[in-house]
This record gives sequence, C-alpha cells and structure tokens, in this order.
Amino acid sequence: MRRVVMAEIDAARGGAAKQSLREALLTGLPFGDRMVLQRRKDIHVWGTGEAGCTVEVRLGSDATQRGTVALDGTWTVSLPPREAAHGLRMVITDGRNVVEFCDVAVGEVWIAGGQSNMEYFLAFDRDRRHVLDGLMNADIRYFDTPRASYDGQWDDRDYSRFGFWRASTREDLPYFSAVAYYFAVELQASLDVPVGIVGCNWGGTPACAWMGEDYLADGPGRVWIDEHRAALVDVDVERVSAEYRADPMSATTDPLKTSILTLLLNPGFPRLAQKALLAVAGERLRNVVVGPLHPYRPTGLHETMLKRVAPYSARGVIWYQGESDAPHADIYGSVFESLIHCWRDLWRDELPFLFVQLAPFGEWLGSTGEAYPRVRQQQQSVADTVPGTWMASSSDSGLQWDVHPKRKKSIGSRLALLARRHVHGQDILADAPRPVTVLPTHSGIEIRMSDADGLVLRRGPLPIEVVSPAGRPLPITRVAVESDRLVLEGSFPAGSTIRFAWTGYYEVGLVNGAGIPATPFYLEVPEGPRS
Repeated sequence: MRRVVMAEIDAARGGAAKQSLREALLTGLPFGDRMVLQRRKDIHVWGTGEAGCTVEVRLGSDATQRGTVALDGTWTVSLPPREAAHGLRMVITDGRNVVEFCDVAVGEVWIAGGQSNMEYFLAFDRDRRHVLDGLMNADIRYFDTPRASYDGQWDDRDYSRFGFWRASTREDLPYFSAVAYYFAVELQASLDVPVGIVGCNWGGTPACAWMGEDYLADGPGRVWIDEHRAALVDVDVERVSAEYRADPMSATTDPLKTSILTLLLNPGFPRLAQKALLAVAGERLRNVVVGPLHPYRPTGLHETMLKRVAPYSARGVIWYQGESDAPHADIYGSVFESLIHCWRDLWRDELPFLFVQLAPFGEWLGSTGEAYPRVRQQQQSVADTVPGTWMASSSDSGLQWDVHPKRKKSIGSRLALLARRHVHGQDILADAPRPVTVLPTHSGIEIRMSDADGLVLRRGPLPIEVVSPAGRPLPITRVAVESDRLVLEGSFPAGSTIRFAWTGYYEVGLVNGAGIPATPFYLEVPEGPRS
C-alpha cells in the first residue's frame, strides 16, 4: 500500500514517480523521487515482488542489474559504485510492472539518528529565518522516516507528511532536522556534491529503543529489558495498548501542527511556563506507561523504523542522543558501543559514527542534568575506544532551563568538520580541545591540550575546580592560556582531582582556532618534579 500512497503524494506535489497499480512490485521505504544515493559504494536496492520474477534495475545510462524475487517475496539488487551525479532516473521492472524515480542524485548520504535534539525541526531553530529567507540549495535533500512504533501504525494514522524525499525549498525546509541540515550545508559546500540525509529519530527515546535484542541483552544494557518487563507485570497490557493506539499524541504525523510539540521545542518556553505546565500535567508526564507499543520500549524502533531504512547505502551516521539514558548513566558507554555494532552489522558496513556530547543543561519539566557528567564521560570513552567514532563538542550550546539548545548551527557545523577531517581526510582543525598531560610546576599545574591551535579563553571564569585528596576545594589563584596549555596557579598536591565542566549545566569559553569549545574532563594531579 505504501507505494500507492506515496505515488499519489508525489503526484499532488508535482513529483514524477510512476508505478503500475497492480502493485506486484514494491521498493523499500527510502527509494523515491529526489533521493540521493551514496557515491563510490555499492548501491543497495531492495523491495518485494512476486516470487520467482526477475527484477531489473537501471540507474541513468548504466548497465541494467538483475536479481530474482525469493520465495518469501523479497528481492535485492546491488548497483556498482559510481561518482557524483545529478538528474538521473532509476527504472525498476519485473517485466510486467514498472517503478520509476526521477531527479535522482548521487553524492554523500548520512543517517541522522537519536532523540529530540536530532529530531528538532528547522522550523523551531532560533536562526531559521536566515535559512528560509536565504538561497535554496537543490543539492541538499532530506528523507524523514515515519515515526511508527508498532506494526500496523501506518494504517492507523495519516503519514503523508513523512516517507518521501524533501528538497531544500521554503515549503520543505521547516521539516528538516536542524542539526542534519546545518551538517549537510557545510559538507555540501566543502565537497561540492549532493548531500542526502536519512532521518531516523524520535524524541525522548533511550538508546535501547534503537538496538536489536541480542545486542542489548548480552551485556549491562539488559537492565533496560528487565526493568521494562518488570514494569508491565501488574499492567493490563491489552488496555494500555488500546489506549496508546487511540491517543492522538501517539504519533507525530504532522510535527509542525502538533501544539504540545510546538510549545515544548520552540524558543520562548520559559521556566515559569514550564512550572505552570507541570502543575497541570505533571502527573501524566511523570507516569508514562511504556507499554508494548510505546516508542521508548527496548528494541522497538529498531524493528519498526530502523529496519525500514537499512541497508540504504550511506557514508556514515550522525547521532545526537543520551539525555534519556541518564537513569543508567554509568552503562551508557557499553550500550552505545553495542548500538554502533548493531547498526554496522545491519548495514553490513563499518559506518563512521559522528556524535554529539550532551550539551550543558540544568533543569527542564522536572528532569535535571545531574547525571549528565557521567553520561558525557561515557560518551568520551566511546570516542576514545571504539574505532571509527568521533565526538562533537556542544559545550557552548546548552541552556540552563531547557534540554533543547535552540541554535543548532554550531552543532551541525562541528559534525561536518569531523566528517571532513576524519572521513574525507581534509587537513583541518575539527576536534575539541582536550587534555593530554598534566604537569606539576613550581606555581601550580599545566594541562597540555590536544587540538589546541589558536587556543584562547574568550570569557571567564572557567567551570573548573581542583579538589584535594581529602575532598576539600583548593583555591585557584590564576587561570591562563599559554600556547597549547591551560595554566592553573595554586597549591595542588599530588592526588588532587581537576574537574572541568563537571556539572549538569556550565559555561565554557575555552575554544580553539576553529571556535570549538573544550569538552568536560576529570583528571588527577600526578606525582612529579616541579619545574
């Protein structure tokens, strides 16, 4: 049914996708007019059809590639790698039915995953007018995976605002992920090829929702499964499921017309307004039943969303998530590492993962950033130990009374810097300054930083403290930046700990020449001679 619906949508929008209504031949979810295909990799095309039929796929003037529909009705065809291109046509046929997609580009494709800070629509970004009033870039396109959390939800809701490739137009841009859009802008300008983003995200979701059960159960992350099952022991599952199906808030089918979402995400939702909302709806917000159909349940969205877009050929993943993992902050690194392995196995590709460290945050709608230092520490551990992963700093983007930074441009741009340096091999400054060594001196300590070209302290004081081995705060008499070193003056005995930005909310003005702020760190003052 999907392709019939999408063909009608494209026709209404002036699109050119055509398909026989016999519907014996269907393609996978991400394929459609205006799609971007990954350059320099095999291009995986898949779908369903009549068992035994031969499926032929042709892209532009390339040679036709063939596959056979298996007994279970599925087919897969791989097209050979090709260079960047514009204005192509993809034709798929089984000899009786024809699927045709127009205005197909070849360039760079990235999957945009995570929770609300990745989902955060450009319509809500504080700087959206600069985008919407500016020049449109036809080489930036966006596919948003429908937010369906259970089988059959597509039949329960109108998903006509999702599931097709959007162009960079004033009509479509508000629906783009803001982080993904700014990432694509920087990457496209640097590489001069089309850039396509496949959004696959949902606000409020913990990492466990996006993983296969085998990857979650075989490790510390099993606590998420055990807690979910325990929470449902005394719950009327049928009643909860029926209520979820009937609740109009169970699916974001038109996010820009969802009043509660607009209230929560738009700039200008002050703390007093949050308190008023909590007074009215706080009980409901605090007592959400994560039932068998709920998007927050472990492994659910891996089945209902992620598998719908895998293995669409891509360069890598950009990821912004972790806020909802605060209840189990100390195991986030293990869970996130397993998620990365899960996605790479699903795509059959060692996809680079570029992810955002949690931004400074104090309190929002009853949730706090108290556990965020531990989550950030776990994120840093993943970047340090899991090959093919890099972390972007958001240390200057946070808000004390809102978990959603309202300006996403710096975050998207820093993800693009990481892609340019670590994926495309450009010799640029892309990573955040972070400590390499701690050296005791006659007047205090020096912390040598990596990625510190142009290191400067734009404003102060820094969110830094030194605590004695006995747990007593030690006075810092002077803070300075000297070349690639952060200098702290005072009396700091060996075994003292240095905590930088080690709170939920903080403000950082220590940045390198690319304007990237330093990330949080926790160090111990070593024994050693004092120069």
